[in-house]
Amino acid sequence: MTEPVLIWGAGAIGGILGAYWARAGVPVLMVDIVPDHVAACATQGLSIEGPVEEFTQAVPCLTPEQVTGTYRRIVLAVKAQATEGALAALAQHLAEDGFVLSAQNGLNERVIAQHVGADRTMGAFVNYGADWIGPGRILFGNRGAVVVGEIDGSLRDRTRDMHDLLQIFEPNAVLTQDIWAYLW
Repeated sequence: MTEPVLIWGAGAIGGILGAYWARAGVPVLMVDIVPDHVAACATQGLSIEGPVEEFTQAVPCLTPEQVTGTYRRIVLAVKAQATEGALAALAQHLAEDGFVLSAQNGLNERVIAQHVGADRTMGAFVNYGADWIGPGRILFGNRGAVVVGEIDGSLRDRTRDMHDLLQIFEPNAVLTQDIWAYLW
C-alpha cells in the first residue's frame, strides 16, 4: 500500500484535495483543529457541494494531538496566519526524507522553508473557489488554476508525483519550474 498523504488543514483547500484523492483511492489522512469537522469527515464523510460537483467521501481525519508517525508528503492547507502554529505541530511528523507542499493562499513558502528547510519545501498556486460551510461540508464554487513547483526551480521526482496527484483533482494542473511567478 502506498504511504498516505498527510493534509494539515481540512478546510476549503485541504478538504477538497483530500476528498478527491480519497475518492480516487489515494491513501490520505487529514488533520484539522475543529473536532466536529474531524468527526464528520471520518464518519459521515466530507460533503463537497456546489455548482462544480457534488459528492460525499469519508476521509480519515484527526485532530493535531491525535496524529502519530511520520509522513514523507505533507500538504499544508491552513490559512496564512496559522502557518507558524501548524508548522510547530506538524514538524515532528515530517519524515527525514519528507517535504511540505504549501497549498495555501499567500506567500508562505519562505516561512515553511525557515522551519523545515528550503530543500524540503514545495509551492503550489491554488486558485479555485471554495469555502468551509460547517462540519463535514465544503462549498466548491468554481474551478481555477492549480500549479505546483519547487521553490528552487528544480524538477524532481517528488514534484512530478505531486503534479500527478493534483491532476486527479484538476486535470489541467500545471507543473512549473518558476512557482514564484504564480505566487507573486
